[in-house]
Amino acid sequence: MTTSTPTGRTKVDLKDPADLLAAIPYLLGFHPEDSVVVFGVRGPDRKQQGIVLRVDLPPPGLEHDQARDLAVRLALTGHTGAAVAVVGGGAANPAGRPPRRRFLRRLETSLAEYGIPVLHSLWAPRIDAGVKWGCYREKTCGGVLPDPRDSVIAAIVTGDGQITRESRSEVERLYAPGPRETLARRADLLTMMAEPPWRGKDVVEAGVAEVNAALARAAEGDLTITDAQAVRLAWALSLVEVRGACMLSAAPAESPLARTAETLWLTLARELPEPESAEALSLKAHAAYVRGDLTATGMALARAREADPEHGLAKLLTSALDAMVPPSKVAGLVVKQRAEGTPAISFDPPGGTA
Repeated sequence: MTTSTPTGRTKVDLKDPADLLAAIPYLLGFHPEDSVVVFGVRGPDRKQQGIVLRVDLPPPGLEHDQARDLAVRLALTGHTGAAVAVVGGGAANPAGRPPRRRFLRRLETSLAEYGIPVLHSLWAPRIDAGVKWGCYREKTCGGVLPDPRDSVIAAIVTGDGQITRESRSEVERLYAPGPRETLARRADLLTMMAEPPWRGKDVVEAGVAEVNAALARAAEGDLTITDAQAVRLAWALSLVEVRGACMLSAAPAESPLARTAETLWLTLARELPEPESAEALSLKAHAAYVRGDLTATGMALARAREADPEHGLAKLLTSALDAMVPPSKVAGLVVKQRAEGTPAISFDPPGGTA
């Protein structure tokens, strides 16, 4: 699995290897295991921070393919340098040399083919206070990691309300479907409902009102979804116009509306049956993309494609993610669209139902 994220507002000190390693969990949103993390830099002076890529360490025989793929990703996105860190991958040898040296040599060679020098090549068995870390190039390079929780990046990320999980699997569980019996019951209700649930009303206006009502409840801390609400919200999000209005709630990403909406989309992703859950998962992916959290974007899109392999928005966002379209461009589109008209999504439920 691949995780990518921009550093965005969270700046990393590329000059200090220990600080670089300690920053990894807060950049990714989780503590990685058996991973290689590549920090890209841009510009002729290599001072402009770029994307951060995390991939599982390759099994024997696939080192070359993995190294080549990482190098191509950095080259296609205009990076002029990189720092590489391996987390896990085994223990150091009796001489104290880090594991996975063969893979690191292949990665450095692949990056060099695209004119991308490696500024640091580091290793740590895990990211935690007091853990010994080392370098691949110099035997005398190394030290002890500081407490990651005391770093500037930890303060920034925590201050933004983001939670750093203990593992990737813990993050993935956030996207797991809800109770099977509940989802089966709601799927039956949706199957029996051939017409929209708002008789005699404009369906788009009614759908927007339904979402606004759910947002108003979520803003008060009520994320309970009844069967009736689930059915109406599934219908609302199936309407292209309503879904488009929901996407406008993603910017500015730090606004209360954006945060509440993203929480609601994740809740609905667990509360709606397939394929309807793909609508909420795609909105969650879009909101995370605008916010610059490509880890959450990738996980939400993976679940959306499972729920509905042909979902249009999920396919579009997947293409953007694969092409490494910067989150700033995605956010810019949202801001532009908001400026062109009055957003219909808000905390004010005009006629929404309880």
